[in-house]
Amino acid sequence: MQKFWFGAAAVLAGVAVLAGCGRKDANALRLGTDAKFPPFEMRGGATGADVVGFDVDVARAIAANAGKKLKIVEMDGARLLPALADGQVDFVMAALAPGDENRDRADFSEPYYDATPAAIILAGGPIPQTKEELKGMRTAAVAGTPAYAAAEELASADQLRAVATPLAAVVDLMNSQVDLALLDEPPATLLAERFPELMVLRPDFAPAGYGVAVRKGDTNLLATVARTVAELKADGRYKQLLERWVVGQPEPVKE
Repeated sequence: MQKFWFGAAAVLAGVAVLAGCGRKDANALRLGTDAKFPPFEMRGGATGADVVGFDVDVARAIAANAGKKLKIVEMDGARLLPALADGQVDFVMAALAPGDENRDRADFSEPYYDATPAAIILAGGPIPQTKEELKGMRTAAVAGTPAYAAAEELASADQLRAVATPLAAVVDLMNSQVDLALLDEPPATLLAERFPELMVLRPDFAPAGYGVAVRKGDTNLLATVARTVAELKADGRYKQLLERWVVGQPEPVKE
């Protein structure tokens, strides 16, 4: 459940990713994360030891908009929100859902990533209208995602195929290995745009999404997060991040 192309060389030079402790640096914005949630945060990069991923690149853009460099503070996921409250980090991104328990410990942005499941079928055949009509279909879904959890409720173990990427799911669909792909909403939409033989269905799945957590009362950083996400979506960089990290087939980057 993954380096960076957000601007000119001067901006790139000013955005440094550092792993280490959470000591305060006035010129840095400290991201707390746990590199166990690919493709959002994981080990990779030139050395294989860097923390990279979708969330990391969004975090870099947030730091750049705040006029600071990014410093990554990695720790176990259970420690992230306590570390935020204690001032060890400035914000947290770790494929984190802003549920009621989490909202008691931090303030959250609006979801920057929509993890609500969407169904993909081949166009031209019968169109299921409800989740109930999806039951019994051979289904592919990305392991570890909300869509996979939804697929487990619809398909028996012998009907469910776990795949590594959304692209792998639709390739199985187009090759008649499965009848249905259940994916997060953003990659489902992108893949349907790429392959006209696919059709996206949106039955009544429970909404899910990932938010940026900041310390209680940090309205300035929340505003920076909202502005950054809006800019990424408006100028096409957000779509590039999806293509690069989430969908499963990198696209040429935008300079």
